[in-house]
Amino acid sequence: TKGSDKTSKVEEDEIPGFKIKSAKDAQPLGKATRLEIEPNPQWYSIELPALETDETTERLSEDDVVRKLAFAEQLLDAENEQYEKHGLRQKSLSTSDRSFVTSILSSGTLSDRVSALTLIVQESPVHNMKALGQLMQMVQKKNRREALLAVSSVKDLMASSLLPSTRKLRHFADQPLHATGATNAHFIVWAFEDRLKRNYFDLIQVMETLSYDPLVHTRQNMVTYFEDLLEQKPEQEQNLLRLLVNKLGDKERQLAAKASYLVLKLLNIHPNMKHVVVRTVQELLLSKAATKERAQYYTMITLNQIILSSRDIETANLLLEVYFAYFKRLLKTVQDDEEEDAEGATPTAKGKGKGKPEKVYIGQKALKKAKADAEKQRMEEERSMGNKLMVAVLTGLNRALPFAQMADAQMDAHVGTVFQIAHAGNFNTVVQSLLLLHQIARVRPAIGDRFYRTLYDSLLDPRLDQTSKKAMYLNVLFRALKSDTQTPRVMAFIKRILQVCLHSQAEFASGALFMVSQVMELNPQMYAMLAQPEDSDAPAYDTSKRDPRYANAESSCLWEATLLLRHFHPSITHTMQQIVDRQSVPSISNLHNHSLAHFLDRFVFRKPKTEDAQPSVLRGHSLMQPLIHSTQSAATEHLLASKRVGALGGLDLTSEAIADLQKSDMKPDEQFFHQFFQTKRTRMGKKAKKTRTDEDAEFADDDTGFAGAVNEVDDDEAWE
Repeated sequence: TKGSDKTSKVEEDEIPGFKIKSAKDAQPLGKATRLEIEPNPQWYSIELPALETDETTERLSEDDVVRKLAFAEQLLDAENEQYEKHGLRQKSLSTSDRSFVTSILSSGTLSDRVSALTLIVQESPVHNMKALGQLMQMVQKKNRREALLAVSSVKDLMASSLLPSTRKLRHFADQPLHATGATNAHFIVWAFEDRLKRNYFDLIQVMETLSYDPLVHTRQNMVTYFEDLLEQKPEQEQNLLRLLVNKLGDKERQLAAKASYLVLKLLNIHPNMKHVVVRTVQELLLSKAATKERAQYYTMITLNQIILSSRDIETANLLLEVYFAYFKRLLKTVQDDEEEDAEGATPTAKGKGKGKPEKVYIGQKALKKAKADAEKQRMEEERSMGNKLMVAVLTGLNRALPFAQMADAQMDAHVGTVFQIAHAGNFNTVVQSLLLLHQIARVRPAIGDRFYRTLYDSLLDPRLDQTSKKAMYLNVLFRALKSDTQTPRVMAFIKRILQVCLHSQAEFASGALFMVSQVMELNPQMYAMLAQPEDSDAPAYDTSKRDPRYANAESSCLWEATLLLRHFHPSITHTMQQIVDRQSVPSISNLHNHSLAHFLDRFVFRKPKTEDAQPSVLRGHSLMQPLIHSTQSAATEHLLASKRVGALGGLDLTSEAIADLQKSDMKPDEQFFHQFFQTKRTRMGKKAKKTRTDEDAEFADDDTGFAGAVNEVDDDEAWE
């Protein structure tokens, strides 16, 4: 309009002094709508006249910006007054909504009033600043119930209606105030956006305060709100991310685990945030010495589950820096603890006597003893947490290394630390470090000989039988031997593996023999150790050599095979015989099937699961899970699955047709049960079909007749 053009011209001429003091000095409202801006639920989609910006024009001074902001806020308040004065809100609502809002605001419950105010703001946010202000006042109330209800509603309102999805909000000073052609509508929208940005920041501050509330439920809600806002809107994402990541260090394990899950969920939806998240984690938790070990643990298990791709080179490099920096600090802490334990154990060992009864403490002495025991237990928990942290760091290194492109000098500086871990500490940590060293050796062949020496030495570690990482260890061993091109070294490994199988548990021995069979199939020249006699003039095999290349295994036969052919476990005997006969050994998908616990589980008479019963079901939402292998071959990188992963399978002891099966149809470890039930049928005849006694019914609850056969079948006869 002409009035609008005139006003714009006056503003343009008087920008340096900016003499407009009040919204009354601006142009009069239009007679038709009496509003500068038409009501719109999506204020950021309001079409405004285009502005002409001149880069040569000097930006306004701070005082000019303050005066323009005051003028814009007066325009915004006047716009809201006109909206209220002419009852346009009532016209924009339907009849039912109008009556609902009127009754609720006057005599409604707290929840109803919050809903009514939210409905009013949604109609036209620019023209309902009063309702939005009432909601923000409720958010800042000290009453927890009222504040939580208001925070939840305002959070949903911000995410669904008020915040734009494609950009962040701008402060008034960041708007093009010096542009030509700015109208009152521009100033109203800019003032509203500035006020909305400040309200949103106030909301986040309240949420931050509530995230430290004594009630766990309140803190859980706030953590969920942080992730919801991060997932949907870009506004204040840096502050929200810091608040979310900070909850990884919450004292409640449940809440820390929840925060870890939400961070990974966020990265699945917004993969481009990986580098920002890793950097934030590094700044908040890993760079502070005062961070508790539990917080560091949840931080590490969050980082090592980030899914990387070939495009995430920068993120993978940053992860390696984080892991190695923390790795060295953790190693120093473990060494200091070991030195303290050694110093503290020296004087107490002298005064201890053998066979003495434990001393009883009462009164103050009992209190001191209880405190000492609690401190000792705390130290043990910290030491256990240190081992878990070491495994978590190594797991992350193994997952990030294939995607990183680190300089050789940087990599060489860290390799020595990893070798140090491979020779000490918890054996699970040793396995993870060996896996990492094998990956490094692929890209850095110079450390190959040192890696194979370390791997060769680990076979004699007495903790190998107690570790829960047997399958992982055998997979590392298989991958290392498969990629090794030096035949004498592979032969030395095979001899030592067979030696270890002689005194290891059956589950490890069965997996190791299967691994040996796969290696020998890939290298047929290895069968010479079973067929060709030893050369008396050749140097003798030396078990004391640290380097397997110089153990002279190529001049020795596999004498260990003769003892394994007489092993007590039928599966091991059968597998060794197949290797000697150069037959293909069936794959082993689960080491647990060859354990003593699995053998004893047969007597529970539970029907086993089938081999194809949902083999690909994941446990939880994490994609970083052990692979389930139904069939294996020497061409795969992973030879064995982890313990209790996948279907168990096996003989059904609830079936009455067990004795009718042929011995050739039975697995070696199931032939004992087949022989037992055949002997029972022969000895008992028709007795097995008679009704069992009450005593037998208490002993077993199936129809196999096992209870009655126990007292009549001799052990020697069953084993024949």
